[in-house]
Amino acid sequence: MDPPGAASMGESPHWWVRMLVPARPAITQARTFHRTAREAALNKLVTLRMVFAPALSALAVAFAIFEPTTWRRLVIAAVVTLLMTVTLIEWMRFRRHGIEAIRVPINLYLMALGQLGLIFATGGVFSPLMPALIATPFVGALLYTDRRLLHGQIAILVLALWALAFAHARWMLLPVVFGEAPALEHGAAPWAAAFGYTAAVIVASRMGRAVRGLFEGLVTEALDERDERLGMYAEQTSALTALSAEIAHELKNPLTSVKGLAALVAKDVEGKTEERLAVLRREVDRMQDILDERLEFSRPLVPLSMQEVDATDLAREVARLHEGSAVERDVTLRVEGGPAPITCDARKVRQVMVNLVQNALEASSPGGEVTIRVEAGDMTTLHVDDRGAGLDPAVSGRLFEAGVTSKETGSGIGLVVARSLARQHGGDLVLEEREGPGCRATLTLPRTAQQQEVEA
Repeated sequence: MDPPGAASMGESPHWWVRMLVPARPAITQARTFHRTAREAALNKLVTLRMVFAPALSALAVAFAIFEPTTWRRLVIAAVVTLLMTVTLIEWMRFRRHGIEAIRVPINLYLMALGQLGLIFATGGVFSPLMPALIATPFVGALLYTDRRLLHGQIAILVLALWALAFAHARWMLLPVVFGEAPALEHGAAPWAAAFGYTAAVIVASRMGRAVRGLFEGLVTEALDERDERLGMYAEQTSALTALSAEIAHELKNPLTSVKGLAALVAKDVEGKTEERLAVLRREVDRMQDILDERLEFSRPLVPLSMQEVDATDLAREVARLHEGSAVERDVTLRVEGGPAPITCDARKVRQVMVNLVQNALEASSPGGEVTIRVEAGDMTTLHVDDRGAGLDPAVSGRLFEAGVTSKETGSGIGLVVARSLARQHGGDLVLEEREGPGCRATLTLPRTAQQQEVEA
């Protein structure tokens, strides 16, 4: 079974492992996994009990109908009532409070005593219900590791078996419907049956422990293999990240030289050549932005450098940085909101706002409008609204995953870094559709940010 976010470990070949352990969130400790498997098994057993308890009770009632002995009928009626009452109570507790409400030790002892009562009334060690008694220690050993509980259960069953054999020797326990057989009851047969069933009970308990040990071994082996693969993938990812960061760093220097040379040459040329150099410089700027994003994404988030600023002033500063781009695109860019003092890393918050405003401008059509609205409070909120085409349904649920973008020339890293910076402050960043066309990016920041451990 593959926990979400973990490397695939392949499908388990053991059908009972898949039956007992349904898909669940990622599990990091073998003990937690074992507890989860035990709860899943108990869940199934509670459901199965609602089927088998009425079936067993129906057989006992059918026997009582044909058995003329009064005391047997009374014992069967009492035991059936007890078993069905306990079953219904446990089922209701399970439905209301979940698996934690099930008291396994009490249930094991009550079911064993109930079975012994039915066995006593339906023929003792020769009862047709005797094979069902062997399942009790098997289930107990499979679900519980408390040796005192298991040994106590086995002791009760073994003592009851030999007590039944003694009762056969003193009285007649075979029902009338089975016919009288005093030679069978007063001979060695009851003792032999008690001995055989005692051995079966002990073997069933050991088999339950063996199956449990096998299951735990498989779980431990699977978790060890998963951890080994995750470690290997983490090393590979770290190596690739370091390599990409090194490549990005090495490429920045020649790009800076190309940009500088293009600026010098542009002073001495005119016409088409000047326009082509301008295109070249813009493309160099775009490449530098991509490399900066790669570098920001590949290295851990540096600690926050706190200072008290006004979020509205930051928004106005970002708007001024994009005035030229807004005019070029024929988009109106405005800021709304009153004073909103916050304590944050101004450089990082500005970086997030720049990313959001750039995205909004690129998504806007000529004649459109981009609004930055600041709302003060315990959590300062900055909205960036546009009237573009809105979120692309194909990627709307994965826009904060690295490499996912709806832009033809996007890198799919900007929003990942922006959300990481927001969460480093103890805030968050979300994107949502606006009523009508457009998108809203909402950045929330605490009034006084505190350093948070966040992976970029």
